[in-house]
Amino acid sequence: MRYLQGLLRRWGHPSDIFAEAWDDACKDQVRPASDYARAAGQDSVLVVHHSFESRLVPLIARAPGRKVLVYHNVTPARLFEGFERKVAAACDAARDELLALRPHVERAFAYSRFSAEELVAAGYRNVSVLPFAIDWGAFDTAPDPALRAELGDGCANVLFVGRAVPSKKVDDVLRVFTAYQKLYQPLSRLVVAGYLHRDGAYGAYLHGLKDVLGAERVRFLGRVSAAQLSACFATATTYLSMSRHEGFGVPLLEAMYRGVPVVAYGAAAVPETMGGAGLATLSDDPAEVAELLAVLERNTALRGQVISAQRARLASLSQDAVAEQVRVAFEGVLSGRVAPSPAPPPAAPVELVCPGFTVRPEEAASRMARSLAERLPGARILALRPRGAEPALALGPEDVGGVPVWHFTPDQPPGRAPAPLPGASSLETAVRVSSAPVVLLGADTEVARAVLPHVRERAWGTYEGPPAGPHLESARQHLGRRLVVLEPSRPEDALRTLLSALPSTGGVSRAT
Repeated sequence: MRYLQGLLRRWGHPSDIFAEAWDDACKDQVRPASDYARAAGQDSVLVVHHSFESRLVPLIARAPGRKVLVYHNVTPARLFEGFERKVAAACDAARDELLALRPHVERAFAYSRFSAEELVAAGYRNVSVLPFAIDWGAFDTAPDPALRAELGDGCANVLFVGRAVPSKKVDDVLRVFTAYQKLYQPLSRLVVAGYLHRDGAYGAYLHGLKDVLGAERVRFLGRVSAAQLSACFATATTYLSMSRHEGFGVPLLEAMYRGVPVVAYGAAAVPETMGGAGLATLSDDPAEVAELLAVLERNTALRGQVISAQRARLASLSQDAVAEQVRVAFEGVLSGRVAPSPAPPPAAPVELVCPGFTVRPEEAASRMARSLAERLPGARILALRPRGAEPALALGPEDVGGVPVWHFTPDQPPGRAPAPLPGASSLETAVRVSSAPVVLLGADTEVARAVLPHVRERAWGTYEGPPAGPHLESARQHLGRRLVVLEPSRPEDALRTLLSALPSTGGVSRAT
């Protein structure tokens, strides 16, 4: 926010930052959010940065002037469940706020195509991607000599930088490192630099897991100074991230800037952030990822190629290049022109939510989705994008074997069956903003679990096999008799039940 403020002032536009909370380091750079409505006028432009629950939507709604959204992405609540109940609830509330902000915003920016896709799914107008501004000079701090000497003792250091919270999956970093140490490099060390609440549920879990796994030389440094962080990077052999959700992963680029090869699980916007550099893996299997760490350590030629590619990736993110892209992106906003709103897509009479339709076409749920789509004119299938497909800024039907399918980017790469399918923030958002009847083909999927509390009155669901598992029990509580068993050997029974029920709930005319 301070960087954007600096650009706006450089271009001749007065700019103030309003917030609800701040620390002493920036107390002279911020004003209370409650002052904004009195300070703003009809010609004001409010840039709303959204990533977590703020409870500021009523203030934003009644404030005069125009509003623009900068979306940093909201972490799915499910990634905090079991550890951080209050944080999970706040993430859910933040996504509710994202939908509540939509009528008040004339233009929306996101820091990745992954995040922008969710804005499009939510019905936001005039969505585009904004380059993430990084102050590269802040990374040039000299390393702390004491820590550099301690870590530079000849061990192969695997580094992760970031808050030790459940969504970052530091526990998976531990598992990968343990496999690496035991299978490939006994003389190795794991360094985790960043906030860790040692007495919290997740902090206690990490320390207990470390003892169970039996890994040696694991260092949880907690918060570090700029000099200490430089020492961590200066002595790192590899940077490792197993995070499950990133709207944009700045530490990945910081590692690239400091010449450390990156290995990262390709979830959410991580592949976009890396831009083809480093090694983005579609597997979260500890042994497989550990092998990548070993190859990077032992193959000096490959290591050099990776570092060279990472430097090339950073060339497009120079301060001047990013500033110019931001200026172009904000040109219409700063000139006072209101961009015309694109026409909304036609409403579907029925939403057929089948996450595995394209990635697992042989499954009974996918075959049922096709049968329903062929018999319900105008119905649309909502499914996960296949591996390697990029997020899109224009959602629309793609022909898959003669059936129109709307694809959405999953939060993590879909694994091979029988691994559960991942959730998809953009798909879940698209279901929530629709008013049509919903058929959840796989009521025990992560997508179904996320949307059921919001669509249960207009939803039907199917499941295969014996009714078991917590997800299915939750679906049963929400749907009752509208939860239909799908027997792969007799799919016509479920098909008949759904076709007879859907007209009474959504007025759908069937094609015979």
